[in-house]
Amino acid sequence: MERKGIYDVAIIGGGIMGAATAYYLARAGVSAALFEKGRIGGEQSSRNWGAVRQQERDPAEVPLMMESVRLWEGIEEELGAGLDWRQEGHLSLAYDEKSLARYSEWLAVGQEFGLDTKILTSKEVHQLLPHYEDSACRGGIYTASDGCAEPVKVAAAFAHAARVKGADVFEW
Repeated sequence: MERKGIYDVAIIGGGIMGAATAYYLARAGVSAALFEKGRIGGEQSSRNWGAVRQQERDPAEVPLMMESVRLWEGIEEELGAGLDWRQEGHLSLAYDEKSLARYSEWLAVGQEFGLDTKILTSKEVHQLLPHYEDSACRGGIYTASDGCAEPVKVAAAFAHAARVKGADVFEW
């Protein structure tokens, strides 16, 4: 398709969200252009930890995050790129009873949606992380199905796949 600077959708920002939006629009046959003022994945996407976390979300967000995890399980194959996706869980530690109580309250949300979230005792935290030696830890909340990926690789892979599907990607 010949481009004349007219697109159905213009996306500003070439981080993970912008690049993924360009990819999914192009995959659906929508003409899209992605505009990044620097390099793809070079701003906030290069600074975050890449967590794909269902744990401790607002209840309204949990179904969306569960679907996100499902998509992540096949995204490396779909994009044809290694993204360092690891589904090794997410652990939040509690150093006081107030935090542990808050985690226990959220556990009901996780259970409502069938998540594999559980409260860990201090001993269980140390079993999960044998190198961790903080005696102040009271326990934590752990969701084994949470994961993470390398954000810069993710943004670049989505932008490349968007180009392959017909989106225009501009960096300057």
